[in-house]
Amino acid sequence: MRQLFRLVPALTAGAVLLTTAGSALAAADPGLLPKEEEVVKAADKKPQGWDPAVTLGASAALSSNSNVVGQPDGASWTFGLNLLARLDLLQDIHDWRNTLKIQEVVTRTPVVDDWVKTADQLFLESTYYLKLTENVGPFASLKLETPLFRGFDIRQTRATYVDKADGTTIATDVDRLKLTEAFQPLALKESIGVFYRPIEQKTIEVDLRAGFGAQETFAEGGRVLDDDGATDTIEVKRLSDFVQAGAVIGVEAKGVLEGGRITYGAHAEVMFPLINDDAENRSVIDLTNYDLGAKITFKLFEWASLDYEIKAFRQPALVDAWQLQNNLLLTFSYALIE
Repeated sequence: MRQLFRLVPALTAGAVLLTTAGSALAAADPGLLPKEEEVVKAADKKPQGWDPAVTLGASAALSSNSNVVGQPDGASWTFGLNLLARLDLLQDIHDWRNTLKIQEVVTRTPVVDDWVKTADQLFLESTYYLKLTENVGPFASLKLETPLFRGFDIRQTRATYVDKADGTTIATDVDRLKLTEAFQPLALKESIGVFYRPIEQKTIEVDLRAGFGAQETFAEGGRVLDDDGATDTIEVKRLSDFVQAGAVIGVEAKGVLEGGRITYGAHAEVMFPLINDDAENRSVIDLTNYDLGAKITFKLFEWASLDYEIKAFRQPALVDAWQLQNNLLLTFSYALIE
């Protein structure tokens, strides 16, 4: 939890820095930046009917050292691909939002002479809002999240892996161990309830949701590192499938600033698993799931952006620890549909 709090000031400072940079660049030479009408529509309200969008992106980074004190000789490479697709429908009282996101990033360094994935995500979400009034009504949501490829623990030196539960040896004198298969773990989330949208504009939109949800996670056969460093061997924990259901509370905010040159979003969701199949008979508080995240995009040009994303989530039934991810990428993108 301390690690999460330490990241909050960094995220805040980054947001302020990007906002200030956006204002300065726009004032200095607006001709270098995308036009406002190219990024955001003139009307502050969303148009009626279908609103599709598909964007492809790629990122790359290269650094090389030769006889540099304190640095290994050789080149470090980072490559990334991403796809973001939306299909929204706004028709009278019906508001249906669908999102597909695929993100893949791999890195190769002189220390570990192999391609190692540093981001791997397939995310699909479909949410339907029935607006009984301008900002209140029932909703139903379905989410799917999983990695696309197998996961490995890759090391510079050879090691021995043992099962933490019974101490049996899994692999000896190896420099890698397969942890998960493709599409593992796979998480499904369903929820229904009531939403309240106090503000709905392009500069800021806020959604508050509360209701009942269920979660199914399929991870049987997978492994995760759970080593305390007390021995020379690497301890590994087995993963299991689990099902939960209970109360869900969430909030989401998003919008665009500086005429569309800065896009931001943040979300927080808490699920109290009143119904669960925990083998250790832990309490609801001990099993509570947290899902936090934020992303800010600074549009450098129409085809290039600087993206920073932070995610923090905790699923005690899967891994009883906070899982943190940080990504800062220079992305080159092309809008197939906008």
